[in-house]
Amino acid sequence: MQDFIAKSEIPALTPLLSDLEARGLRAFVRPDLGVVRGLAYYTGIVFEAFALQGNLRAIAGGGRYDRLLADLSDGHANLPAVGFGMGDAVLLELLGECPAARAGEEAALKADAPVQIYLVIAAEERRSEALAVAQQLREAGWRVAYPLAPEKVGKQFGMAETAGASHAIVMGAEWPTLKVKRLADRHEESVPLADILAWLANARF
Repeated sequence: MQDFIAKSEIPALTPLLSDLEARGLRAFVRPDLGVVRGLAYYTGIVFEAFALQGNLRAIAGGGRYDRLLADLSDGHANLPAVGFGMGDAVLLELLGECPAARAGEEAALKADAPVQIYLVIAAEERRSEALAVAQQLREAGWRVAYPLAPEKVGKQFGMAETAGASHAIVMGAEWPTLKVKRLADRHEESVPLADILAWLANARF
């Protein structure tokens, strides 16, 4: 049946397959009249995407829907569209099977870590000062996180590394002097509060 489908002319698919051929992508597409998407708003071609190895269920599925935007907007936006949904669980499985993809993911997450600096509150009585420092650093453009509840210092350093922070600033008994630790090599310096922005501007991240 698949051989018959692959060799038969399907008028609705012909322009799409011709475009894919011109782009060198035709070999990655297999027409399948058995694909059915269970949503009534599709008005044209539907599709599913699989890993090249084919040993996982569909990674993504979608299709053409020409009337959906009009239906959702009471006719205010009448535009044809194509869309798809992706399964995060299948993507995680795929990443686990592709070392190069996993390495690329880890490098991308590290390069765009949501947290640059983690404030370690070593003395809980300094929490209000820590919040003020966090606000000051954020206003200067730094991405900062801190523990939302009292935690042991060791656990806070673990949270800093999990968050992807490159530096930890320790708020403790030395206040208003801060201890700044570069997490990659544990290099530590003492920096007066008044100088922290200038120090960070020249630090190696």
